[in-house]
Amino acid sequence: MREGEGPVTRPARGKRRPAALGLATRIAVITAVLAVGLLLGATEVALRWSGKLRRDDVRQESLDLTRTLAAFLTRVAPRGDTVALAQALAGWSSERVLNARAAVFLHTAEGWAAPIASLAPPNRMPGPLDDLARTARKTQIAYHAGDPSYWEVSEPLGTRTTYGVLNLTILVGRLDAWSRVQRQVAYPVALLAAVLLAGGVGVLTARWVGRPLGALDHAMAGAYAGAGQAPTAPEVGATEFRRIAHRYNNLRDALATRERESEARRELLALEERARILDRLALMEATTAELAHEIGSPLNTVSGHLQLLRDDLERDGQRDAVERVNLLLGQVDRLAAIVRGTLQQGAWPAPEIAPTDLAAVADRTLSFFGPSLQQSGVLVQTEWQSGNGHGAVRAACDPALVEQILLNLLKNAIEAMPSGGRITVRTGRVDGQSFVEVADNGPGLAAAARAHLFDPFATTKGPRGTGLGLAVSRRLARTLRGDLVHIPTTTGTCWRLTLPTEEVA
Repeated sequence: MREGEGPVTRPARGKRRPAALGLATRIAVITAVLAVGLLLGATEVALRWSGKLRRDDVRQESLDLTRTLAAFLTRVAPRGDTVALAQALAGWSSERVLNARAAVFLHTAEGWAAPIASLAPPNRMPGPLDDLARTARKTQIAYHAGDPSYWEVSEPLGTRTTYGVLNLTILVGRLDAWSRVQRQVAYPVALLAAVLLAGGVGVLTARWVGRPLGALDHAMAGAYAGAGQAPTAPEVGATEFRRIAHRYNNLRDALATRERESEARRELLALEERARILDRLALMEATTAELAHEIGSPLNTVSGHLQLLRDDLERDGQRDAVERVNLLLGQVDRLAAIVRGTLQQGAWPAPEIAPTDLAAVADRTLSFFGPSLQQSGVLVQTEWQSGNGHGAVRAACDPALVEQILLNLLKNAIEAMPSGGRITVRTGRVDGQSFVEVADNGPGLAAAARAHLFDPFATTKGPRGTGLGLAVSRRLARTLRGDLVHIPTTTGTCWRLTLPTEEVA
């Protein structure tokens, strides 16, 4: 069985972000910005529209005033008598407001004569508007923006023939001053209204939206520990938020029920799996006892014949063959001890703890696998470390059980590389314990195999595997007060057998 244990993955923590403004604050800010823009814009539009209406009123008043004055002048001086015109203008100016300026321009064969003015500069000369009014014999009006701004109206004078024009300018400075005063008053009022509106929206949003959303967020944050431990969400706020909180609570209750059912189902499946394993173990124990009884006699016979063969080979001087027979005798004796322990106690024989050179045990095990290694094309590399300057790495253990564990690990490594590869066996010390590592450069362990590491009867070899090799090996290691662990590597597989270190005097 080739199994491993994958690294435990943890959810990555994101970078801490700066605290964002709350929903109520964001809505209040947006409301304030929109309110300021809308109110100031509406105020400006209203002021401009009002100013336009007032200018139009002044325009109409200017036309009416000009036509009235022109009719009066024409009646007083129908042929353009300058004295009568001057007296009429003087009498008119004493009765009119100071923002009106009137001038009469007479036209002769030689051109325009000096103006007859009322409240107008003495050097005032006719302009294009006056020429147009005389030639077209129609009233002309124009607005002049500036400082000051004013309406200018030109009205032709005369009954049958036009002897001149009346030029009237109406100053609108008061209207501009009024617009400035209105803006100075309207803008602060608009800003105050926007601030009050934003504050009111913020308070209402915090109460009607922020509070229920905060409660729901708190309840959902607690759901990471599981639906059963999640707090219920208080059903507060508007109807929509109460409905959402109610549905969340129903979902939480349903998930908690599902979690309890799933947990109960997992426990039931685990119990069923343990029951199946115990049934198989019980059947295997009974079968093992029967096999041990049947194997005992042939083992004794094989051991006797091997001893006789060893004696014959020693007489013939074949030392290599004698060494191989001794290896076989060692394995037969170990197997016979296991069989005897199974028949007598129903378990593995009790370990016989003794100072053990781990490199020597590993060498002996590798020698036993010599033919298999050669047949599979697997190379072996050994790295024997010294025990803190005191010679070889030694452990307080039962060498026979250590050999059994190494047999399982080497067998797995060879079977994982049927087309050849490399096995590295090393000894050393770590964290005050001695260890033996068996590493290969084979295909490694699949993720599915890592999930069931050391589980009995879990195997990736199909019908050729029993799924007991690693489970038995780890149990033997712990019997020796050590452990067998999988060391994660980028390629291949690595197992480490740790054992108590023999104290050196």
